[in-house]
Amino acid sequence: MASTRTRTGRSPAGAARTSPTPGANAVLSVDPKGKVRTVAVLPSVKAKVTAAVADGLGLPGCVVGKKVALEPVPTDVEVGRDGFLYVTTLPGGPEDGSLGALGAVHRVNPRTGTVKTLASGFSGATGLAVAPRGTIYVTELFSGEVSKVDRRGKVSTLFRAESPAAIEYSRGKLVVSTKGFTEGTVVVAKAR
Repeated sequence: MASTRTRTGRSPAGAARTSPTPGANAVLSVDPKGKVRTVAVLPSVKAKVTAAVADGLGLPGCVVGKKVALEPVPTDVEVGRDGFLYVTTLPGGPEDGSLGALGAVHRVNPRTGTVKTLASGFSGATGLAVAPRGTIYVTELFSGEVSKVDRRGKVSTLFRAESPAAIEYSRGKLVVSTKGFTEGTVVVAKAR
C-alpha cells in the first residue's frame, strides 16, 4: 500500500489525515473528500496566577493566587505503530516560565477521542517523534532541550540544543531542527 508523508504523520494513500488545530485546542481529521471531524478536544491546563503574571498581563491584584484553566495549543501530532495519535501541547498561557513548565504529551485514541496525558512539565513542547518501540522524543523550544519519554511516562533530557523546534525519528536517529528564531540548522543525533 502506498503511503504519503506529511508533518502530521503517516497515512495510507486515500486515508484521513490528522492535524493539530491550535485555534480550537483540538485534533481534527480530514477525510479524502474534505470532510472535517473533531477527533479529540484536549484537556485544559490548570495554573495558579502569580503576581508576576498578573502584573505582566495588567490584571488586577485580586486574581493573584487564583487558579485558571488555560486552553492548550496542540503543536504536533504523530501516529504511533499502535495506531494511537501522540500530540504535544503548549499550555495556552505565558510560556516564559512564570506559571511553570506546563507543556505536555498526550495519547489520543483516534476512534473514541479518549485523551490520556502521558507526560507533562515541558517548557515549549513544539514537536515530537515516536520511535517504533513506543519511546517518544520531545523538543522543548524554550528550555533548549530534547527530551525522551519512556513507555512508563518517565521524562529524561537527552541533550541540549539552541531553540529545538521540530523532530523526526528515522532509522535509529533523531533529526532535529534548531535555532528556529535565527538562521535555523539541523542536528542529527542517535536515538537512545
